[in-house]
Amino acid sequence: MNRRNGFAVAGIVLAILVWPLGLIFSVLGLVKSKARAGGGRVLSIVGIIVALLVGAGSIGVVVVAARSPAADPGCIAAENDARALTSKITADDNAISRDQGNASAERTDIHRFITDMQTLQSQLNAAQAEAHHQSVQAKIGAMSADLGIVVSDLQAVQRGNTSKVNQLDAAAGRLQGDGSAIDSICSSL
Repeated sequence: MNRRNGFAVAGIVLAILVWPLGLIFSVLGLVKSKARAGGGRVLSIVGIIVALLVGAGSIGVVVVAARSPAADPGCIAAENDARALTSKITADDNAISRDQGNASAERTDIHRFITDMQTLQSQLNAAQAEAHHQSVQAKIGAMSADLGIVVSDLQAVQRGNTSKVNQLDAAAGRLQGDGSAIDSICSSL
């Protein structure tokens, strides 16, 4: 007489959907199969194997994701800092454009812009110190270095040293690439 084993059936189904429950139900099904003249024994063993495979795969994905640069504290901090200051820097740029021709207002706008860029550089330096991955540290460091050049050259230009304009333009041009490099490495698993 073939006796049904509900635990074995539930175990195989749950092994695929919710592997810890599938493992539990499959083990219970295996234990119950003895009392049911072996009914559900094979199904329970298959459920245990499937639950263990699905569980191992799930744990592997979590471990890989946790070790990826995307989970690096430096990435998280750098992206949050950049996002928070983007609107300020955009507003600074708009103010500088708006106030062209008004020397006093333009100086104030440039000073505010430099201060915001220095704040971002300080935050990037802190994010670089938090980073665990060498590649993340390098990308954040490159952006911080280019920000430093932009700030110092902008201050020099503001004091009348026009020899720094080309270097300022080059460093400012690299900033977008630096940001893209950080986005790229911090979004990869």
